[in-house]
Amino acid sequence: MPNPSSGYRYKRVLLKVSGEVLMGDQGFGIDIGTVESVAEAVARVARQGVEICLVIGGGNIFRGVSKAAAGMERTTADYMGMLATVMNALAMQGALEKMGVQTRVQSALTMNAVAEPYIRRRALRHLEKGRVVIFAAGVGAPFFTTDSGAALSAAEMGCDALLKGTSVDGVYSADPKKDPSATRYETLTYHDVLAKDLRVMDASAVALMRDSGIPIVVFSIREDDSLEKVLRGEGAFTVIQSGARSDALTNSHESETDMAKPDLKTYRDRMDKAVSALKDEFAGLRTGRANSGLLDPVQVEAYGSTSPLNAVAAISVPEPRMITVNVWDRGMVVSVEKAIRAAGLGLNPIVDGQMLRIPVPPLTEERRKDLVKLAGKYAEQQ
Repeated sequence: MPNPSSGYRYKRVLLKVSGEVLMGDQGFGIDIGTVESVAEAVARVARQGVEICLVIGGGNIFRGVSKAAAGMERTTADYMGMLATVMNALAMQGALEKMGVQTRVQSALTMNAVAEPYIRRRALRHLEKGRVVIFAAGVGAPFFTTDSGAALSAAEMGCDALLKGTSVDGVYSADPKKDPSATRYETLTYHDVLAKDLRVMDASAVALMRDSGIPIVVFSIREDDSLEKVLRGEGAFTVIQSGARSDALTNSHESETDMAKPDLKTYRDRMDKAVSALKDEFAGLRTGRANSGLLDPVQVEAYGSTSPLNAVAAISVPEPRMITVNVWDRGMVVSVEKAIRAAGLGLNPIVDGQMLRIPVPPLTEERRKDLVKLAGKYAEQQ
């Protein structure tokens, strides 16, 4: 594995490319010419020995938030968005390998026919061997953006910088396409981005980069040789890093190595706990489809104490809109029925011997909108 050219500032980087960039001048979808242009830029620096991994958004194919706003369940929409990132990753892999660059796609969602599962040590080994690694499907869970996935991957891979390739050459005080007087920032601190709500990346991604001590470099991926120029500290871009440094890229590698290395296992554990907590919260949302998790909040008075429903009965989902509860002790049937009605879930069980049949009514449009807001609130709390 050759060492990077002496002109490059970083040895290992993660390049985050928005899905919209791959549209080119189209209104949606994948523009092959644009994909090949980005791939050529990546190939040039990879051949010079820079260890590079990529995360590509899916906004050019499907954007979960806008679809959820139109009435689709947010969780389903986000999973569809994750699949869109896999499609973009495969398109980029095809373009890179056509240029003779060895590439691996690792997906946070299991799909062995088209991608490897995400395994950190394997990804590191690929980078060490000079292969380009493309991470797809975000973090594998809804309500987390590809920005969060990119930040987590950059931290886990021990990258020297997170490069965000966009359609503009940095971060501006206003939208330069709408405001001709907008000025580009040369440098910003993580605090500036969060306090001014500059929307470079989502807040959790910026906070993770701050805690990991990894600078974020925002530049235009559409310009010729822009990736190489950024790695050399040339051209137009914005650097987001600790306030201790005001100089854009001067001695950036030195400053990074002097910083304490983050405990990446801690970040992974926190992310796993947040995802687990979100799943528990979402399980209690009535979405119009039967789900045994809907009954998790139900507590039953049994034998002189309070117990969860699944401690006194077997819960199953025989149909998409039907939950059945088979009470083990016939004497507990009335208590179970009362507990379900009193839980405030809007469910009305029908008693059939020791079995309770619980129909799950379809959602109204008003209830759908309430669920989107409630799910967003749960995500923010994590």
